[in-house]
Amino acid sequence: MKKLLLLVFILSISVGNAQTEIIPEPHKNWYEPEDPETVFFGLSFYFPNGIGDSSLGNDYSFDAGIQFEVNVFITPQFVAGVYGKWHEGEVTNIEKIGNISDSNFSEYGLSLGYYQAINRQFNYMITAGIGAVTLNNTVPFSPDSFRENGTSYKVTGELGYRFNQTIAIFAKVSPYYLNLDIENAAYDSYLNKHFLVDVGFGLRVHLHNPNG
Repeated sequence: MKKLLLLVFILSISVGNAQTEIIPEPHKNWYEPEDPETVFFGLSFYFPNGIGDSSLGNDYSFDAGIQFEVNVFITPQFVAGVYGKWHEGEVTNIEKIGNISDSNFSEYGLSLGYYQAINRQFNYMITAGIGAVTLNNTVPFSPDSFRENGTSYKVTGELGYRFNQTIAIFAKVSPYYLNLDIENAAYDSYLNKHFLVDVGFGLRVHLHNPNG
């Protein structure tokens, strides 16, 4: 009996030591094997382009915009994020749209995405997002302005290059559908339903969880 108890005791110690020595296998997406990716911040510049037969596609010109985003790794490959983006536009066809001097576009949204390292330097990310859009219009020689709201649905593809564990750059293409709420029955589709695409580039800052 004593020998049996001694054998069980030795086996339990051996199993316990084996369990403590198990190290999680590093994921390909971790730049350093011992430091899992946790969160990254992105700051980008983009150029909006209206496409298709709509007011934003035919009767506006757009300035370059800026976007800030925060993405958190839910798993080593899947991310959830929040973002904000802002750009300005000008009406190029006053007869059709009205005498508006400036239009300021702002958007705040949520995204889900898939991140994959190609090798140590290159990676790609694909996200799907939904955002609340506000369009503030300024009327010339008047203190008055008016606002229009809408919702955007987008898919974004990014190709990134990492210089080191923390700093990376990326290029992106983001086509999206924008649905505004302008009340005009005669031109509802032309004024409210838009297809656009943002093309841009930016900087990422990655943070990590040292030693897992």
